[in-house]
Amino acid sequence: MVSNRALSIAACVLLALLLIRNEARMDRMEAKLDDIIQTRDTVKYTAQDRECLTKNIYYEAGVEGVKGKYAVAHVTVNRLKTGRWGNTVCKVVYAKKQFSWTAQNKLPKPNAKLWAESQSIAVDVLNGARIRGLQQSLYYHADYIRTPRWADRGEFATQIGQHKFYNKARTV
Repeated sequence: MVSNRALSIAACVLLALLLIRNEARMDRMEAKLDDIIQTRDTVKYTAQDRECLTKNIYYEAGVEGVKGKYAVAHVTVNRLKTGRWGNTVCKVVYAKKQFSWTAQNKLPKPNAKLWAESQSIAVDVLNGARIRGLQQSLYYHADYIRTPRWADRGEFATQIGQHKFYNKARTV
């Protein structure tokens, strides 16, 4: 028969292990969220620009985690800063053959929760939130697509969720 003291010791050990495991998980989550940084690099935008960025986040990365959504928005803003794709967020988002969802005739109805998250992230990014390591990134593709012709492996920045990010593209 097990004594009360032995049960108490076992319970304390189990509780300590659970707390340590939970603390380690929280540390990993914090490290990931630390990749989202606040900068002074804000964007002047209209309500329409905010809506365009929200759509781009939602339809490009709606099922991705928070960091993946921030990353797509960050690349969109990086493109805006270059001026090559347009001088407004909407022009960048709807630039010819840049974001696949813009070529679809009918888009699925957004999931309310994921749409609200995309809206919040759009505002954050327009107000200076960025992903550490993507300061120069202008391109990305889904990881289930074999490396596109434009992808310059020497310019690979990182992979976040199902997207691979690049700083530059090859001329093809």
